[in-house]
Amino acid sequence: MKVLVTGSAGFIGNNLSEKLLNRGDEVIGIDNLNDYYDVTLKEARLDKIIIHNNFTEARINLEIEMLLLMYSKPTNQIVLLT
Repeated sequence: MKVLVTGSAGFIGNNLSEKLLNRGDEVIGIDNLNDYYDVTLKEARLDKIIIHNNFTEARINLEIEMLLLMYSKPTNQIVLLT
C-alpha cells in the first residue's frame, strides 16, 4: 500500500511511518521541519526512516505543493497529522 503521511518528522507521524515501512508499505512523508520545537530532533527522527527504500521525503508546506504531490503520486490512504 502507498500511504502519504504528513508530519513525518514529528513524534506520531514518524512512528507511524516507521511501522508502515517495516510492514512493507510505501510511505511518502511530508514535513516542513519548522522550528516549533527542536529541528535537530526532527532530523534525527527522519534519519531512522530515510534509510528505507520505500520512503520518499518531501520537505514542503502543505498548500499548493500538497495538491500537486497528491496528483503526481497517487496514494491509497492519506494520514494528516499536521
